[in-house]
Amino acid sequence: MTQKIVRSGRVSRRKTLQLLGAAGAASLAGAAGAVAQVAAPAVRRKVKLTYWNWADNPPHQKISLDSVEMFNKSQNLIEVEVDATMAVMESRKKLVVAHAAGSPPDVIMTVQYWVQDYFDNGILHPIEDYFKKWDAASDFFPNVIEQTRSRKGQPIMFVPQTSIPYYVFGRADWLKEANVAVPDTFDQFVAAAKAITKAPDRYGIAMRGQTYSAIQVILPIWASAGAKFVDDKGNVDFDSPAAIDVTEKWVGMFTKDKSAQPSAVNDGYREQYALMEKSKCGFWFYGPHASPAMMKALGDAIQPMANPRVGKERYMLANPEGPMMTTGCKEKEAAWEFIKFISSGDALMLYTAGRAVPPVRKSASANPVFQDNRFIKFGLDEVATWWTPPYENKNWANFQDKIPPYWQEVLREKITPKQFNEQGAKFLRGQA
Repeated sequence: MTQKIVRSGRVSRRKTLQLLGAAGAASLAGAAGAVAQVAAPAVRRKVKLTYWNWADNPPHQKISLDSVEMFNKSQNLIEVEVDATMAVMESRKKLVVAHAAGSPPDVIMTVQYWVQDYFDNGILHPIEDYFKKWDAASDFFPNVIEQTRSRKGQPIMFVPQTSIPYYVFGRADWLKEANVAVPDTFDQFVAAAKAITKAPDRYGIAMRGQTYSAIQVILPIWASAGAKFVDDKGNVDFDSPAAIDVTEKWVGMFTKDKSAQPSAVNDGYREQYALMEKSKCGFWFYGPHASPAMMKALGDAIQPMANPRVGKERYMLANPEGPMMTTGCKEKEAAWEFIKFISSGDALMLYTAGRAVPPVRKSASANPVFQDNRFIKFGLDEVATWWTPPYENKNWANFQDKIPPYWQEVLREKITPKQFNEQGAKFLRGQA
């Protein structure tokens, strides 16, 4: 729903702690108090703002609503209305349409892979000038702030609240049972997936066929094989022998080794989640936001494991997320106050601890609520390897939008892995 929140009073600390859950409640006591923040002295009149965020589930929607409530109750000059009804991919389409119609929100949550496209199309208002004057600027991980520039030499585009790393959720008990070590290389991973498969009761990997997210988790493996995808000069190597070899081995787990579940072609996140929770699959590439449920269901049997590598370098896909200001915002000082608020203190804890994802501020990352979750800690310990593909390239959105159906086709063996990579290369070159 779209909710207008203007009630008086303050959000109780108990309510905030209840949302984060018992695991994080005690440690939140040491976090900075976001509810104490107020509007900047420059904002000395009544102002109304609109804020959009997606919601993967009801608790995620509640985070958006509660953070806005916290902000509105912290001062009496800036009033924010929130819409948190859309799915993550729908939010991009909705923003583009609203911008074209001249009625965009003032602030919207964004993910790194949309940022350059928004900027190039005049939708995003960079926040570099505001950020550099913020006394909290030095508290952010420098490599993540550089990522938010999207392209070297560009201004900071948005304030990251989190950067969600993707790696392997692995059944340590099944590996031990099969006398197989935690895989280091991609070849070892393929072999391990086959070794722990006991069809039809269980399979080595929970594979995905639906949406672009199906191949997103393979990006770090392609990169480790040396693929640049597309460089600054527009040179594309997604159809290189090394990139094709990775695709062949990944697809082969489904078509040849039968170490992926038979329903993989049509499966998405929900199906993968259920397969892991019900002990039907042993490996799953996902982010730490799945960790509370996985640990509850599987205990110590499920452990974080590094992404397998092909070459010497190992990469961990980590997409920064956070609020951005739109060019259509007429009250930018007020919007900046809201952005700072939801990127700090208790409000930040809602968006990070409340979703079981790591913050990208040094002070917050040291909080026990993150350090005591082995999956979040694993991601934070590997922050130096956090990586994103060339989202800034003018053809990346073209690739991302058009490649999903071809992934299902290669899993169905309607096209070969080589043809899949060649088609992706065409999209990256802007030839299709």
